[in-house]
Amino acid sequence: MIKKILFILAGLIVLLVLIGFVLPAKLEVSKSVTIHAAAPAVFEEINNLERWEAWQYWNTHDPDMKITYGEKKEGTGASYSWTSSKMGDGSLSITESIPDKSIAIEMKFSENPARGFYSLEPDGENTKLNFNFSNDAGMNPIGHWINVFMKSEIEKSFDYAGEKIKGIAEAKPLFMHVFTEVNIPSVGYVGLTTTMSPKDPAAISAQAGKMFTELDNMLKKAKVAITGYPFCLYPTYTEESMDMVCAFPVAAVAKVPAKYKVMHTEGGLAVKGVYQGSYDNLQAIHNEIATYIKYKNLTENGTVWEVYVTDPMMEKDTTQWITEVYYPVKKN
Repeated sequence: MIKKILFILAGLIVLLVLIGFVLPAKLEVSKSVTIHAAAPAVFEEINNLERWEAWQYWNTHDPDMKITYGEKKEGTGASYSWTSSKMGDGSLSITESIPDKSIAIEMKFSENPARGFYSLEPDGENTKLNFNFSNDAGMNPIGHWINVFMKSEIEKSFDYAGEKIKGIAEAKPLFMHVFTEVNIPSVGYVGLTTTMSPKDPAAISAQAGKMFTELDNMLKKAKVAITGYPFCLYPTYTEESMDMVCAFPVAAVAKVPAKYKVMHTEGGLAVKGVYQGSYDNLQAIHNEIATYIKYKNLTENGTVWEVYVTDPMMEKDTTQWITEVYYPVKKN
């Protein structure tokens, strides 16, 4: 009787192995979710591996799972590994990261590594987050069976992650402008300083025009090349008074008349915002940057400045004027 049972079991095993050979070797699963948030608000959730703990489905199967991060936790090259009595051991790494566009990942938790690709695309005022998982078990019949049972679980994981990320991203402040955190070099410049009220945009523009005209004439006479866009620094600013430095970037070794002096901006980390429109409404982006800095738990760390990319003398349509705004910051 026992031999008969063993013979039947052996036959079943052989049958399952044979069926395994004809099952598909490749597994591919895709899911999408629409999120009412800007792409950067969604991207930071998938690009920073520490944030995955807030939305990763697999972690819910084992609360005692131990995660160890690599040297990088964000962007290309970021990685972590896990050990789990319930889920087994494995590792994950980001092999490619395109800011606000997509990440590609590689996972190792079996003999054959699996790959994922998470991408973002605009969807009206929303952002669509696309999940994709792919795995090739090769000629391994057991791997073919694993793919059969894994498909529904991976679909569940994408549904779970999508809803979690959607909730997280939609709860964030909705910014009207795009902000980035950039490392900027020190820039040589020559400028003129004035102190005036910030309440009269027309007076500010008129004064800035006079200062830029004086600087432009001086640099032409001195045969000093302007190396970039004009900008204004704001060393101090209150509701009643502000210091404004109107400046042109020049080479650090530029020779200028004694009345003027070549100075240098401080390089380092800064929040950059891009504004399009009349200078009369520039305060709007400054207000948003202040909100962004607070939300990101950053601290202002230097003089604010505006870079005037569009020349008003060449472009009369104020809706087309581009201004870059920089706030030096430090991480807390």
